[in-house]
Amino acid sequence: MIKLKCENIYKTFDGNEVLKGISFQAQEGEFVSLLGPSGCGKSTMLRIICGLETPDKGSVMVSGQVVTYQKPEKRNIGMVFQNYALFPSMNVAKNVGYGLKMKHVPKDEIAKRVSEALELVHLSGYEKRPISKLSGSELLVKWVLLKTRGIKAGVQVVLIK
Repeated sequence: MIKLKCENIYKTFDGNEVLKGISFQAQEGEFVSLLGPSGCGKSTMLRIICGLETPDKGSVMVSGQVVTYQKPEKRNIGMVFQNYALFPSMNVAKNVGYGLKMKHVPKDEIAKRVSEALELVHLSGYEKRPISKLSGSELLVKWVLLKTRGIKAGVQVVLIK
C-alpha cells in the first residue's frame, strides 16, 4: 500500500526554483532517503510533506488522501528535526507520550502505550529521567525517543531530518 505519494512538486523562493517536478512514493513500512548537496531542496521537500511549506504546484498524498493544503496538525505526519525537538522540561516518558497527549488520549492509555514503547526499544527504566540529564553518549536514546513518540502518537508517516 502506498503510504506517501508526492507528485510533480515545484517550489520557488525569490525567483530561484528549488524543486522542479519532484515525484516519488513510499510504501507502508518502507524507508526512503532524500539525498543531495546542501541547498538542493531536501529540507524544503520535507517541509512541504509535513505542511510547513506549500508547493507552488503538485500534490502530497498520505494513505490515498490529498493533504497538500491541509494544516500540519491535520496531516497525521510526524517530523523529527535535526535539533531533536525534545522538551527539556519533560522527562523521557512525557516526551514519548506528548503526541498522544496532544490527541487527547486518556492518561491511563498514554501511560500504557509509553510503557510498551519504551519496553519495545529496551528503554524501560528511563521513564522518569529528565531529558536534560541525558548525556552526549545517550544521543541514540534521544533519536529513539522521537521515533517512538511519532509511532505511539499513531502518525502515518514519520519524517526525519
